[in-house]
Amino acid sequence: MAKKYDPLWEIVGEKVPLQGVEPDVDALCPNCHVRLHLGLEARPGDTMDCGLCGAALTVIAEGDRLDLELED
Repeated sequence: MAKKYDPLWEIVGEKVPLQGVEPDVDALCPNCHVRLHLGLEARPGDTMDCGLCGAALTVIAEGDRLDLELED
């Protein structure tokens, strides 16, 4: 049976899927345009910060995909 989670993250109690196991759900930061991983659990209305520029972002639905917008 193949491992589904990264064993290094499991050491600290986190369940992080191995690369290639979970489909990529990504969006671009509207401020600096870096690609951010949203993950399968992302839902419209969720908030996050960009890891590069620090912008406060909100997940929005754009048709059949998720996107990011700057928080007001």
